[in-house]
Amino acid sequence: MLFIIRKNLGVSSFEDYATASRSFGFFALTFSVLATWIVGAMYTSWAGMAVTYGFTALYCIAYAIITMIVMYYVAPKTYIWGAKYGIKTQSELLGFRYQSKTVRMLTGIWGIVFTIPWLIVEIVTQGYVFEYASGGLIPQFWGMVLGIVVVAIFVSLGGMRSVVTANVFQGLILIFGGTALMIYFIYKYFGGFSSGFDMVANEYPEMLTYPGPGWDPPTPYWTSIVILSGLGGFLWPWAYNKLFASDSIRTIKISALLAPIIYAIFFSIFVFTAIFIHSYDQTLSDVQGAFLWLASESGPIALGFLGVIIMASSVGTVSGIIQAISTTVSRDFAQVINRNISDKRAINIARISVIAISLISLLIGTADLGLMVFLALFTYDGIILLFPVVILGLYWKRANKEGAIIGLIAGTALSMFLRFFNPIFIESWGWQPGVYGLALCFIIMIVAGYMKKPGVFVEKLWQDTEVLYTKNVKVPTSKSTSRVS
Repeated sequence: MLFIIRKNLGVSSFEDYATASRSFGFFALTFSVLATWIVGAMYTSWAGMAVTYGFTALYCIAYAIITMIVMYYVAPKTYIWGAKYGIKTQSELLGFRYQSKTVRMLTGIWGIVFTIPWLIVEIVTQGYVFEYASGGLIPQFWGMVLGIVVVAIFVSLGGMRSVVTANVFQGLILIFGGTALMIYFIYKYFGGFSSGFDMVANEYPEMLTYPGPGWDPPTPYWTSIVILSGLGGFLWPWAYNKLFASDSIRTIKISALLAPIIYAIFFSIFVFTAIFIHSYDQTLSDVQGAFLWLASESGPIALGFLGVIIMASSVGTVSGIIQAISTTVSRDFAQVINRNISDKRAINIARISVIAISLISLLIGTADLGLMVFLALFTYDGIILLFPVVILGLYWKRANKEGAIIGLIAGTALSMFLRFFNPIFIESWGWQPGVYGLALCFIIMIVAGYMKKPGVFVEKLWQDTEVLYTKNVKVPTSKSTSRVS
């Protein structure tokens, strides 16, 4: 991977670090989007859910389709405003739309706070791989250190161009190599899909129904995690910011159609494999290491190949997350506080942020995180609060900064209160805390929107966007800083 991206190492402009100069086509963007879903933690965190509960894990396919619908509809204005006004990050886009530095910095903080748990899960996964692949010779902690050091080097030197280029390479390994390896496991240990399902249907029928064995959440639980993951799945800065790296709206829309099809095929085979290996007692004793155990039973080549596949997907995710956070720190915090920061200094701030983020995540990753999929699901309770701010900001003229600020803070406060204090109705009704926070944020923003008329800036912004989009005019690219009053 380092050999492939060697020409990208050493970016000299912040535009290139943040957006790769808006140069990537649909092939690169499709695999880059897939890299935000098919994470290394899929083989640990989501393997734990799939091996334990079976069918429930297929919620990911439902949410991926919703996520791509969100991507399809946020793409036009995001791309147009990004290219025309030199916008480089999600937070900068929202600060520009609402003409508010407060909105810009708040959404930046939300993006970082609720993204870091994902980063921690991925780093822990890298440690798992090193420990298994070395037969315990390399402890999990030092595996985590090795993984994060490699990523920190190429992200800090190459920025978005290295991230997306690496995502293509990693995606090809993962999609084709990962699918082939799982099919190999299914035929080697279970005689194929048909006989595998016959075995499960006869011996473990609960694995094929919701919610799975030994668990009894209400039906709305499944519905709510689909809604939260689907609407929030494209709001992560490390996913959303890749819209600014594309070369056209058409590129984004093609990627939005291709990505869920590829993902659905791959992830279905992954879940089927997990359901089948539920039959082994050894996998149930360590569900998060189930796939690695199965690979180790198949010999060193299979184990080594799976290790490469997991590391490829994990590095793709970690690099995207770290690049997005470092860009936010430099662009949406440092350059907002001090507008006179030079391009060179902005890149240095981003690179220092890469090191700091890596060290913090490594430290937290040494704690006992339990079944990590639930840590990842928790983050959606917070990131989902960006959905009303983004979607109303892009499609409703009346959405204003007062509603966005109050709605974001109040909705998140409610969501986090319900998550940590866990009142009895959360478990009995099944709806997750983020759903209540999302509803409150929408209500506040809509009420605030009707309390005052849209300003002149919003009217002109809408007019400019409609001309460029409806007439299919080429968007003039600007490298200037977007202005926030």
